[in-house]
Amino acid sequence: MKRSAAAVFLRSLLIVLALSSIAPRAAAEPEAAAGEGCELFVARCSVCHSIDYIEIHARFGTRTLWEASVAKMRNAFKAPISDDEARQLVDYLQRNYGPSRAQRTTASSSISNTSVAPGLTAGGEPRSP
Repeated sequence: MKRSAAAVFLRSLLIVLALSSIAPRAAAEPEAAAGEGCELFVARCSVCHSIDYIEIHARFGTRTLWEASVAKMRNAFKAPISDDEARQLVDYLQRNYGPSRAQRTTASSSISNTSVAPGLTAGGEPRSP
């Protein structure tokens, strides 16, 4: 017995809907850190980057790293960020996603401070010999 294309489509659609209703939901996207520069950050950076992506880099987010990252976004990817906005974004990122914030977050979580890149301290600074 041949099934019509509409019947096959309808049955497939019902299966997908049923499976999607029992599939685990993705965790909600974290909010950008509140404070001066947050609106600019959301407008310029979170258009392309998730907050998770920024938080992953926070452990190593020294001012120098954030300056280089913002410069790369402006120069290589042509992000529409003025010089003044770049300065504000670096200030915001350093204040809210710098090593000191990462250390506070790490200290309060179950992640060990020893799991850092080789040659770096937990604060993202080079390890002394």
